[in-house]
Amino acid sequence: ALSNMSFRHLFRRKANVRTEMISTVSRTACALAARRIGAIIVIERNVALGDMTEKGVTIDAVVSQDLLATIFFPNTALHDGAVIIGHNDRITAAGCVLPLSGNQSLSRDLGTRHRAAVGMSESADSVLVVVSEETGSISVAIGGMLKRHLSPDMLRKLLENELLDSEKQEKSRLAAIRDMWKGGAGK
Repeated sequence: ALSNMSFRHLFRRKANVRTEMISTVSRTACALAARRIGAIIVIERNVALGDMTEKGVTIDAVVSQDLLATIFFPNTALHDGAVIIGHNDRITAAGCVLPLSGNQSLSRDLGTRHRAAVGMSESADSVLVVVSEETGSISVAIGGMLKRHLSPDMLRKLLENELLDSEKQEKSRLAAIRDMWKGGAGK
């Protein structure tokens, strides 16, 4: 009974940490969007992004709105790169350079930040939150697809759907992506 209780406690603790990370990322993206400060936040899922974190500045920190806002503040050393949040729900790296998508069907009005988010989502098991400094809009890239112009509520719900309850997520991930993004990536 004690071992079951400990396991349940650890599982609940992990779920609470993940829920708090999702909430923090959502609030931060909205705050950055309101100020038109660009950002890319990569959230690992089941496969570690070790090679990507090595291309940036190593950080081991709790995800907080203040830290993310400081990293992405314009004209600072790390603001143009991506932040990576590891499977442990901690910031593992910042200032990371991501691969650009070669997808020719992406909308021509997408800039480098969005193309990098789609490129990373094509090559890694991750969810990427993108804030446009030009428009202040928030987008999410998953599986090579980009969902644009998200409201704060839609962003939070999308992140919860993609990052919570991993067993259910793995079974329905591709079906959910297809349903959400009918009509193609970035159109």
